[in-house]
Amino acid sequence: MNTAPRSPARRALLAGAALCGVGHEARAAAWPRSVVDALGRTLQLAAPPRRIVAIFPSNIEIVFALGLEARVAAIGGRVRYPEAALAKPSVGGTLGYSPEAVAALKPDLIVLTPSHGSALGLIEPFERAGVAVLVLAHPDLAAVRRNIDLVGRATGSEAAAAALLARFDASLAAIRQAWQGRPQPTVYLETAAAARGAYQTVGRGHYADDALACAGGRNVFSDLAGAQQVSAEAVLLRDPEVIVSLQAVPRPAEEIAARPGWSRLRAVRAGRVVVLQRSHFLIPGPRQTEAVLAYARALHPQAFGAAA
Repeated sequence: MNTAPRSPARRALLAGAALCGVGHEARAAAWPRSVVDALGRTLQLAAPPRRIVAIFPSNIEIVFALGLEARVAAIGGRVRYPEAALAKPSVGGTLGYSPEAVAALKPDLIVLTPSHGSALGLIEPFERAGVAVLVLAHPDLAAVRRNIDLVGRATGSEAAAAALLARFDASLAAIRQAWQGRPQPTVYLETAAAARGAYQTVGRGHYADDALACAGGRNVFSDLAGAQQVSAEAVLLRDPEVIVSLQAVPRPAEEIAARPGWSRLRAVRAGRVVVLQRSHFLIPGPRQTEAVLAYARALHPQAFGAAA
């Protein structure tokens, strides 16, 4: 057993990994190989896939982050990143996916997610045709790591996955180290707002809740589970110290402060309402480290500088 003392950087890395529920996975063996996906299905892979169809933005980001652009035959979903993905053929999106369009591309691996129910209809016909269909789920931040590792093993890109995960872990550890020892403020994360006074947020078991914890915050709705709709009264009752609002087109923070009754909130009285462009914050892929950093800047401006 290795008993050599760990460096401060190494200790910080391990601490950050433990905080955010991440760790290192075992690597796959040589080809042929098998992998188990999010549905517990065992996929038998004879050789590294050469024609990949990736469906859902987070899956596409993972595939491209692993350097597999040349192997991507098509994409599916409302994709805006990376730019190189936009040049790939599309097999569908919000209105559904076409098995015929996918079959015409002759894929040897399809990567999809349960978040797109219509995409799950591709599993059965392509299983019968002998095409591997890898289903990924992303309920929490640890699952994002597992997905990177799983796609790496399924495509023979273990080295690229290991390097990406090392950067992912190091980023989270550095963020944690920056705010460590400071009080962790309570925070209300608003993922959407409706004119009728209903608001969207997240609770435990959601990657954004994990991201807030990694950023040094305490989610006021952590007693809820997953994505949730809450009322203004519920927000007023929880009285967060910080409000972080994710918006597709950012509007002035003063508009949140001007909501009826919200002037009583601690976050509003202290001027701690931060509006961030939603962008990739709600895409559970490799760029979640950027979301954690933005949350950390909002929660601990003294440690990170002005919120961005």
